[in-house]
Amino acid sequence: MPIIEEFKNPIPLMNPWVDNWKKEGKKVLGYFCSYIPEEIFHAADILPIRMRARECTDTPMGDAYMTPTTCSYTRCCLELANRKHYKFLDGIVSCNCCDQIRRLYDNIRYKAPFPYHYIMGVPGNVSDTTIDWFKHEITKLKQHIEKSFGVSIPDEKLKNSIKVYNKSRTLLKDLYMLRKQKNPPVTGTNIMNIINAGVSMPRDQFNELLESQLSQIAEENTSVEYKSRLMIIGSMLDEPEYIEIIEDLGGLVVTDSLCLGSRYFWDLVDEKLNPIDALAERYLSKISCPRMTDGHKKREEFMMEMIKDFDVDGVVLERMKFCALWWPEVFLLRNKLKEAGIPSLELEREYILSGAGAMKTRVQTFMEILESR
Repeated sequence: MPIIEEFKNPIPLMNPWVDNWKKEGKKVLGYFCSYIPEEIFHAADILPIRMRARECTDTPMGDAYMTPTTCSYTRCCLELANRKHYKFLDGIVSCNCCDQIRRLYDNIRYKAPFPYHYIMGVPGNVSDTTIDWFKHEITKLKQHIEKSFGVSIPDEKLKNSIKVYNKSRTLLKDLYMLRKQKNPPVTGTNIMNIINAGVSMPRDQFNELLESQLSQIAEENTSVEYKSRLMIIGSMLDEPEYIEIIEDLGGLVVTDSLCLGSRYFWDLVDEKLNPIDALAERYLSKISCPRMTDGHKKREEFMMEMIKDFDVDGVVLERMKFCALWWPEVFLLRNKLKEAGIPSLELEREYILSGAGAMKTRVQTFMEILESR
């Protein structure tokens, strides 16, 4: 399979690119949600890293401060913050993406503080009023970073950063388009490794690597064997091993609707507009997650378009245990899939990959159902 060396394995948060960045005396900020505009950090010559906690194995401190009925992603992040796993970060930026992330921010500030903290407000629906509000929130974030780090973020730098990130989005979409082929050249596991790398390293370097990856795929002209074509839908999924379990059983993940998948990059920022206006419009109006109260119909339409465009045989609906947003969303999407006659499988999971045996059994049964159709 034509995957370049840098994308073959999952990339940790602290990696050689981040290490080199720090050695140059530059700042690194962790952020918690895809509604936070990375372009602001890039324009300030600060490296934004999407907060993940893949190294977490247990959460005694997270359970004590956030309770065991909080989603395991937030408990894992608090646990690793307390263990100084994120000590390379100069700060964190969060938002009110959900109540549990909001409480995570409070707990980190209280129990495991960083040198820099910031939380921004993100509206829960899209209208002229909320977009204006979000422009104000992005401006406040920009001004706070300028003041705190002694940097300047003029419009020209911001416009350049938008171009850099739009290039990433375009390249990632080109990569996804290859999965429409009858015999795709990449697996869903490969794709997750690539996107995880993109949110864990300098963006300009990632774009160069991604261009190289696309060229290598075109040159080698290989394909992946599979039994059924699947779409995976859900929330915070950054574990390639999770998708690998599915693909080892013959279900090739050809597309998705994940916050570290298509929803992360599908929509471009308008480069013709004022940069703050363009960022507010794109980030608030992009393919949404269930935190947006008015976005279900659009998410449903996006799902059905993806199923058609990528010739999907079945859908895996993954939801993290105790996620209050995705429980009702999965219920509604399941009903839509049932109406359309599209088979679906619901998998509840913890952030820490566990219960692999039971998951394999359920996926295997689902694969047999798809093969018998």
